Amino acid sequence: MRGAFCGEMTTLTEYVVEVRDKGEVTIPKELRKKYALTAKRSVRLIPKVEGILIKPRPEDPVSELKGLARGVWPGDRSSVEIVAEIRRRADFEAKERL
Repeated sequence: MRGAFCGEMTTLTEYVVEVRDKGEVTIPKELRKKYALTAKRSVRLIPKVEGILIKPRPEDPVSELKGLARGVWPGDRSSVEIVAEIRRRADFEAKERL
């Protein structure tokens, strides 16, 4: 099977594995090596319309969130600065009500 990915032609390989009685499957060694799937490493099973997507869980899940809000906040200020300003405004409004 051939497919275009990022402008270059890539050969895609299909693997067929059996599902055992307890729902277990063996991920082929080539894929375990390529995606650093070692013993006790967790993966995510993501239901899709066309089947189940298996993705390695990041070793540091917090690092996956880094930069998530990039493009949401104004470019010249960090999210930390914006949250601090929102808290200052809320504190000021609360004091005015007293």
